[in-house]
Amino acid sequence: MKLRNIISLPVFYAPTATVVGTVKEVVIDDDYRIGYLIINTTPSEVRMIPSPCFELGQEAVLINDMASIKPCPAGEEYTIYQKKLGDVIFDEQGREIGSISDFVISMPDRRVRGIEVYSGAVCDILYGRREIPLSEITWKSTASGVVEPERRA
Repeated sequence: MKLRNIISLPVFYAPTATVVGTVKEVVIDDDYRIGYLIINTTPSEVRMIPSPCFELGQEAVLINDMASIKPCPAGEEYTIYQKKLGDVIFDEQGREIGSISDFVISMPDRRVRGIEVYSGAVCDILYGRREIPLSEITWKSTASGVVEPERRA
């Protein structure tokens, strides 16, 4: 699942079959896992749900305990997701593949398993956006990485 598809999902409280909010932001920690979700419970109230307290579904985020919704710390964090969007990705020969347009999330373990790369409108229309496993990326600077397929685990 693409991270951008998690944003705006309803937060569903299963015991009462109630939608209690919508996902505003997904916070990815430095280990490339979902740390927590920032949600809007009302148009003016922002709260958070730590990662072990929710189940990620295709159509909704499920919770089973209202106590899992916590007060949100003042000021939003600048997450690894925001830092990496737009980073340039190169192949081993130094050719630019494109820019990071999204993270690909593994739903069961809430880990980033790959990146989606934007290569320009024409290439994206003709060939589609490319997904590259995170295990194949070596970050060479704060704004670029290289695909090294031999790094596969």
